[in-house]
Amino acid sequence: MRDALKNLFSNQITLEDNSQFYYTIKPYELTNALGNVIAVLQEYNFTKEGDNTGQFSCILYKTTEGNWYDVAETNKIIDNSVIMALKLAVDTHELAH
Repeated sequence: MRDALKNLFSNQITLEDNSQFYYTIKPYELTNALGNVIAVLQEYNFTKEGDNTGQFSCILYKTTEGNWYDVAETNKIIDNSVIMALKLAVDTHELAH
């Protein structure tokens, strides 16, 4: 089962502290209070390598212009330094490819 999950997450990044994360990218429609789509973002869903409990989950959003968009209700329990490190690692990884 674990190997099947690794194949599902084709993108992998390593942070400066050598912790590894897998992530998927999918489109996300940001809507206003009336339900109208105001932007289409890329949703990055991260899981941590070696987290057998499945408790680490982080979702980040990025615009098509390459700017990160923070949604207030997501990632309340994740340390801001981890979020910043993930953003930096993804930007670096995407520039290299």
